Amino acid sequence: NSGDTAYVEPNHYNLGCMLEHSTWYEKYRLGNNSENPSQRLTFSPDAGTKLGVYFGWRWIFVGYSFALNNVQPEIDMDLNLYCSRAGIELFYRKRSDGFKIRSLKGFYENDIPLTNYNKEFNGLSTSQVGANVFYIFNSKKFSFPAAYSQSTNQRKSAGSLILGLSYNEQLFMFDHTTIDSKIESQMLPELKFKKIDYMDLSINFGYSYNWVFAKNFLANISSSPAIGYKSTSLKSLTSSNTEFISSINFDLVSRLALVYNNGRYYAGASFVSHTYSYSNPSLSIINGFGYLKIYAGFNFWRRK
Repeated sequence: NSGDTAYVEPNHYNLGCMLEHSTWYEKYRLGNNSENPSQRLTFSPDAGTKLGVYFGWRWIFVGYSFALNNVQPEIDMDLNLYCSRAGIELFYRKRSDGFKIRSLKGFYENDIPLTNYNKEFNGLSTSQVGANVFYIFNSKKFSFPAAYSQSTNQRKSAGSLILGLSYNEQLFMFDHTTIDSKIESQMLPELKFKKIDYMDLSINFGYSYNWVFAKNFLANISSSPAIGYKSTSLKSLTSSNTEFISSINFDLVSRLALVYNNGRYYAGASFVSHTYSYSNPSLSIINGFGYLKIYAGFNFWRRK
């Protein structure tokens, strides 16, 4: 964690306490790859919210959070480790209910296009497991933890190139027979799949910048486009065979943060968004998830 202290000031306290409110979203868009006719279905659950209390020793925080509404996924686990030169992010999520059809394209009722549908749909279940590992080149003057874990304090504006490696595995189980009959009867055969399981290994290269726009105030923006290799298995309802496809796809990880930190007291907000895409000659899936965290805390027991 060593660096240029004129740019990055280390944490001078042993212990910390933090209160955090978090909100996250998920979104899935299914569509065919032909223009005539073209169909799209967009699914997402309502946004979930949690409130948590955390206690930390230096850069390790543990705590407890509880749900504020009843739209939580069955499993939602994250582990994030950041130091001046590198970061590791691990996650696992699973959801089998609570989805809604938000919008449609290419579907009609009495020759009138159906667009904003917004009805419950329990025929979709998803799971995601993944890991992101990245290296920060300008670690002497730029601090990623100052924006996303408050374990350091950025004193002067600085940025850095970031090189990362990501692994992501996703499973989609889709039962089109549970959709409203007027929509199901119009669905193209390529949208009537049963299961898609794909593995994505990608390299991402991006840039992150910490802007110190006032004393103790920091704004961060980060973007890391990724190019990856995908290996996919698709199980169709219209065939007893499993189709295996390999392809090259593009994904994106974006981050935003706003922080006030005077060394002892801190408060801020951060937003992280992950976008993934899958495509074969007949079917495309774009899915994303993200979370917004608003927090406030303080440090105590100053180091000698």
